Amino acid sequence: MLAAYNRAIARTSVTMKSQGAKLMKEGMDAKSLKEVRRRMQAHKYDFKLGKTGAKLDELKLWFGLNDMSIGRLKGRMSRLGSKRSPEGAAFTSKKLGKQEYDDGFIGRVRNKRSIFARKGAARFPIKEKKVAVADPLHVKLEDEIFDSLPEVFMQHFTTDMKGRVAGRDSIAGRQRQWNKYK
Repeated sequence: MLAAYNRAIARTSVTMKSQGAKLMKEGMDAKSLKEVRRRMQAHKYDFKLGKTGAKLDELKLWFGLNDMSIGRLKGRMSRLGSKRSPEGAAFTSKKLGKQEYDDGFIGRVRNKRSIFARKGAARFPIKEKKVAVADPLHVKLEDEIFDSLPEVFMQHFTTDMKGRVAGRDSIAGRQRQWNKYK
């Protein structure tokens, strides 16, 4: 039973990470799934039961909902004002809405197009602007991922237990047949 429990935790971790990655990619309009996977981690911890020392695993899921760079998101960047008298830049996304940056400008640094802002009066250093993604995603993650977690775990656990019981029966049957020939 402990082995089935620990394997169900591992499978639940993989299932929740894949569902979470899909949800986060759609919710923040990320350009690639690689960027989303960097913001997700699943940790398994083990703790011992009583005097037997039997180990049970527990699962901890972490989703990074901190601000994301504009260059990594799908959307449209546009200049505010004219080229002669710029008034900043704007980023528009279907999922995240429109954000305007008064001190921003659209540029390409290291072959990556994004909205940047200067840190001081000089030309360099510059800093890439970011968009808040936590508000729309936090509620979706709680509603869809964390609410479905017990059902997914129980499905994996019962499937694994059924397989172990069926396997034990078939092994015992083979042993009886083998013992018949001795």
